[in-house]
Amino acid sequence: MPVDTCKVCSSPAAHRCSACKQVSYCSKQHQKQDWKNHKISCSPFEVCTSPELGKYLVASRDLSPGDIIISEGPLIVGPKLHSEDPLCLLCHVPTRYDSEYRCPKCLWPCCGPSCPADPKVHAPECSILSLQGKQNLTAAARKDVSVYHYDAVTPLRCLLLQRRNPRKWDQLLQMEAHLRHRGPGTDTYREIRDRVVRYLQENYLQKLPTVGKEGETVVQDCSENTLHRICGILDVNGLDIRLALGSEVVALYPTVCLMEHNCLPNTRYSVEICPGDRQYRVSVKATRHIQKGEHISTMYTHALWGTQARMEHLAATKYFTCRCKRCADPTELGTYISGIRCLGTHILTPDTDGASCGGTQLPISPLEENSDWRCDRCPVLLASSDVTDLVSRIGEEVDNIQAGCPTVKQLEELVSKLSTFLHPHHYHMYSIKHSLVQLYGHQHGYQINQLSDQQLQRKADMCRELLAVTDILDPGASRLALYSSVLLHELHSAEFHLLRRAFEKNPPALSAEETTRRALEAKGFLLRATEILEPEPQFSSGRKMLEVVGKALSECEAWMKDKRVTVPT
Repeated sequence: MPVDTCKVCSSPAAHRCSACKQVSYCSKQHQKQDWKNHKISCSPFEVCTSPELGKYLVASRDLSPGDIIISEGPLIVGPKLHSEDPLCLLCHVPTRYDSEYRCPKCLWPCCGPSCPADPKVHAPECSILSLQGKQNLTAAARKDVSVYHYDAVTPLRCLLLQRRNPRKWDQLLQMEAHLRHRGPGTDTYREIRDRVVRYLQENYLQKLPTVGKEGETVVQDCSENTLHRICGILDVNGLDIRLALGSEVVALYPTVCLMEHNCLPNTRYSVEICPGDRQYRVSVKATRHIQKGEHISTMYTHALWGTQARMEHLAATKYFTCRCKRCADPTELGTYISGIRCLGTHILTPDTDGASCGGTQLPISPLEENSDWRCDRCPVLLASSDVTDLVSRIGEEVDNIQAGCPTVKQLEELVSKLSTFLHPHHYHMYSIKHSLVQLYGHQHGYQINQLSDQQLQRKADMCRELLAVTDILDPGASRLALYSSVLLHELHSAEFHLLRRAFEKNPPALSAEETTRRALEAKGFLLRATEILEPEPQFSSGRKMLEVVGKALSECEAWMKDKRVTVPT
């Protein structure tokens, strides 16, 4: 049926289904009337099952960049596991253990005398936490903050779904917990037992009163096994959400958790973090064209880690091994982001004279945990353990320097030192250079107007180098949007100031055509950054960066107008 006729009555249609855009209706009434039939084919994905992947999602039709694939609210939201940072249990903003503001019933710290959050957020667990309220307050007065286990709050909220919302409880229990990897004898089991299970049972759950004629408990199932299962579900499926003031919470989403991992994901997600009915609602959008039948994927680890680091993280936290295209390629799609310099030498020949070969060591079989590393120019082999040790020691040095508010000089010296051991695109080098391009132009003594042309060009060259790597590893800006936008903004800054200096020379060092070309190029960097950041949710770091980019764009356009830099038609 043509899309311009109503699916119900064949009359001219003015309303198209906003989700699939495949059918139209003459009125909202007919659209609502047909929803029972249309919803079966409307969903952009299908849930499939395999022995290897379990449940996963595939596209049920061809999808375009920007298409919304999933939009749903959370089953539960709360403080993260393995975190002791105090949060207001109503609005989740940071607070202090010794805060003078307290929930009047349970006496746990809150953000202030009039928290803006909906009291219903905290109400379910409040009556339970109040069982220990006075004792906790007395202990806190003695500076004993161990009485507040914030990492036990979200498991408690999950338990309470049994009576509050059985449908959500059933959805939660369908999620994978990987208990076979978290059983007795493991560090994870001991941590959860001590921080969550014993804390909840000894302080609260064993003190709960019974209700009803049958003596039914407030929480029907609060066994040790159930608590371990809930914590496994949170660890494996939880989506970490960073809030406006820097605190982090974890949320469970019934459909989002079905997306499989891929180191080259085809989606990006954003979460509404502003207060209101849609708070914590997640939207998942396609970042590139996705063909019908293609798996819908996200990424569970950091895109700027090397394969070995990503695989270790996935094995430790998600209990599987990735075998995607990037992981299977020793060069990681030609970026060499894990590559280390070969310190061996050529076999002596008259024309080499024993000089260092200058090759790059890469894993022979990157999908194997203990694969040897081989130079791409000479026969030298390295054991996996030697590579791990070298990269770990370098990582510690980089982290220590980065944590100490380094100067441009310190980072340049570090780049020079590590270039002996690491490929220029190694992820440790990427980290240093990404910091360096931001210090050039902003640090005392290196303000943008103080930089020489050579320093500005150095800044621009590093930006282009890192953008080339970023575009390969994250072509849809699904995971590295902030990294890319920062690089584009700094690249604009360097190129724009080089342009202005050349233009303001007497006589100008550039022709009118070259001035226009370079001005449009500099502006284009900001336009691309804007496009990347537009999907970022309100109050996020991406939104703050979007404001910075917007200001720079206005300044660029004002300069072009003032200098009468014309845009060719």
